Amino acid sequence: MTESPASARPTPAGADPTSPPDTAGAPAREQPAPHVPAPKPPALDPPVPDSAAADPSGREVPGRRQIRSTDTRAALGSVLSGVSAAMTAAGLGVVFAVGVVLVAVVVDTLGGGATAPDDILRTAGHIWLAAQRVGIDVSAEPSESAVRLGIVPLGVTIPVVIVLVRAGRRCSVAAARRGGARFPVMALAACAVLYAALAYVIALSSATPTLRPVPERAPVAAFVAALVFGGYGAVRAGAYRGLSARMPRQVSDRAAPFLAPAKAALASGVTGALLLAVGGTVVLIASTITHAGDVGGMVDRVADGLPETLALALLCAALLPNAVVCAVAYASCAGFAVGVGTTIAPTDVTLGAMPALPLLGAVPEATSAAGWCTLAVPVMAGIGAGLVAARRTHADRLWTTVGTAAAAGVVTGALAAVAAWLSTGAAGTHRLAQIGPHVWTTAGAVTAEVGAVAVATAAVAGLRRRTRRTERTSRATKRPRPRPAAKAAS
Repeated sequence: MTESPASARPTPAGADPTSPPDTAGAPAREQPAPHVPAPKPPALDPPVPDSAAADPSGREVPGRRQIRSTDTRAALGSVLSGVSAAMTAAGLGVVFAVGVVLVAVVVDTLGGGATAPDDILRTAGHIWLAAQRVGIDVSAEPSESAVRLGIVPLGVTIPVVIVLVRAGRRCSVAAARRGGARFPVMALAACAVLYAALAYVIALSSATPTLRPVPERAPVAAFVAALVFGGYGAVRAGAYRGLSARMPRQVSDRAAPFLAPAKAALASGVTGALLLAVGGTVVLIASTITHAGDVGGMVDRVADGLPETLALALLCAALLPNAVVCAVAYASCAGFAVGVGTTIAPTDVTLGAMPALPLLGAVPEATSAAGWCTLAVPVMAGIGAGLVAARRTHADRLWTTVGTAAAAGVVTGALAAVAAWLSTGAAGTHRLAQIGPHVWTTAGAVTAEVGAVAVATAAVAGLRRRTRRTERTSRATKRPRPRPAAKAAS
């Protein structure tokens, strides 16, 4: 065996044979760089508030002044948003009332009449205030005792409510963009306060010796309406979503299991209320067709000419939602009154002298089998509420479904109570001091009827869903498993 040249090379004298060979003549090999761990980023300290950066002598630094000026500007902008929304809501409401008055004025002018512009604005102000349950004192002479009119024309109230909801949505969303939940609250408060002030001014400026809105009730009613419906618009717009995150954790954890059933109960109750309104409309139309002769006779006795007929039609249109609420009260067997001591219900009809209003011509004069058929209205509302409650709750929790349906009946009864209260008022003194549904009787009857039917419907629907789910599970477990494929022969 021959030795390689490297092994045959002699070792220099004095050199250690175990030392590595000299590589001076060989190309240098690149040594890897030692691994050095990357430095960790320094921990960021929380921002120091400007108040902590103040000078020890007590003088404020410029940053603190800047933050204060920013908050002040945001608060001022929120208040201005509320002011703008209030002025827009009041203006649109009055403009709508002016439009209603102008229709009658134009027809009256074509018939040879004349109406002063001041009277148009005053009448529009009266209508706008009456739509928010502000009473109006009426007297033939300034020296005579006044008769208070307290009936709310819901046909005008509905557009006013829509305008207030949009106003609350507009001002709260504009304020929420500035950050924080306090700015939408400021905007809504400014909107409600200015809206109440405008209502008070309109009540004072539209007063006449014979027609005088109640000035002390105007700001209270307007403030409550703006706060309630404006707040609803703000909540629907999502302006207060950050408030739930600021709740204590214990409260939020305890309330979390009830949020879904509460939303389901609210949706089911609103569904029941809408179905009640549809059923009441059907009952009113059927009664009007049945008593068409009486309705036409009242129109002929009251209206004489086109202007009076149109004015009467506008009045009936404004009171049409009130008639629908009375039909709902009739269908629930609670009944309504057209004067003190009167009752119109499927179980009893007690009438007296009634005002010559065409809508009252559809009032039944005695009990009949058709009156008992109206009981289908709360039954259908309860079925709809129960189905929605069963659909929005879990299939395995039957008691939760039943409880949600019962709560839906309470929500429907509460909404019916509010509608009945708004539809009740006075059209004069003595016997005409009470016109409209019986509020508490209607609320109790609607709650009991709709709630009972909703609970039964939700229970049946929940049991059916549970049965179907059990059948599907049993079929899945009984299904034969596929046999394993035969092993290939070796």
